[in-house]
Amino acid sequence: MPTYRAVPDDRIDAFRGILQYAFRPAEPPEHYDTVEELPGPARLGVRRGIFDGDDLLCTGVHHWFTATVRDTDLPIAGLSGVATPPENRHRGSVARLLRESLVEYRDEGSSLAALWPFDYAFYRRYGWAQAGTTATIECDPEILSFAADAAGGRFRELGPDDFERLNPVLDSAGEGVSLWIRRTEEWWRNRVFEGWEQDPYVYGVEREGELRGYVVYEIENDDGRTMRVRECNALDHEASLDLLRFLSYHDSQVERVRIRSRPDTLLFDLVDDPRALDYELTPGGMVRIVDVEAALAALDYPGMEGRLVLSVADPVADWNEGRFALDVRDGEATCTRVDEPADARVPITTLSQLFVGHCSVERATVAGDLAVESADAKPLLDELFPPREVCLSEGF
Repeated sequence: MPTYRAVPDDRIDAFRGILQYAFRPAEPPEHYDTVEELPGPARLGVRRGIFDGDDLLCTGVHHWFTATVRDTDLPIAGLSGVATPPENRHRGSVARLLRESLVEYRDEGSSLAALWPFDYAFYRRYGWAQAGTTATIECDPEILSFAADAAGGRFRELGPDDFERLNPVLDSAGEGVSLWIRRTEEWWRNRVFEGWEQDPYVYGVEREGELRGYVVYEIENDDGRTMRVRECNALDHEASLDLLRFLSYHDSQVERVRIRSRPDTLLFDLVDDPRALDYELTPGGMVRIVDVEAALAALDYPGMEGRLVLSVADPVADWNEGRFALDVRDGEATCTRVDEPADARVPITTLSQLFVGHCSVERATVAGDLAVESADAKPLLDELFPPREVCLSEGF
């Protein structure tokens, strides 16, 4: 019978081969004899697989993060690298990997699990749901020249040893945002400063010796040249203008600047001609609650009081199937399994979205299969789970 277990280091070439065939099949095969030969981003996380004897049927990678959810720091697991070679597909290997991964996440104490899907409908069948949206803004760099008159900070290139100076800027940018992940030194070094094929550029802006903002970008040789900005974070508006000024200085090198942003960008209000910006919204990552009892009890509910019985449906994690009483007193919560009439019925997908703040209770009722059974439940749900800005801030 196939088993779920860690992929040993001596199987790294087979593991990477499956991932390359799944995600980059047009590129020449790459071979690795040791883990140390891998690009920095590929060395992060722990490798898992479904094995039939020694045959590796399916792969996955687990990352262990801390993320802010409704101003509470929670442990969260990130899943990536899910792939199956063609000869092993349609045998239930991925379904088995997802179920076993949830068991491991629960054992490790992770309240949530997040991923970036190849197909949203596929992962929704296993309890994940969209969380937030991502904006992409593209323009000629000259459009950003309005920032040239901003009071000038000093720009300088940054390196991996600057991560302690960068962390406060990142944390400030994510204040009040759900699913904003706290970076470790390892993540800064191997994921931000090191790329899969080429390392990105990282520049910061300083004022009086203090780092006030930074930008991470790559320059792509496409039909023209495009500066692809992966991150642009600042402590204040003044520093944001400095970073836009820095991007505009590349007008002699690139034809387009493409900025990954949050949807609430101010750029439309700042540029002279907002029609010169190409703006695209795309779905964000996906999230699911790993353990209903642990997750609901872990949140802070400042100043709130009340008791609510939720009937939860989860097609994958049977420990989440049933009725749970969420009891909040002085902002602190307990959550226990009960045998009582439900105040509301909700699938794990919609509950996960409410939990992180992706949607309001009203929207969850219309679009997410939340059924409110009692008159008192709706205002309490509104109070406990108001919508928040949601941004799964890391790619993995």
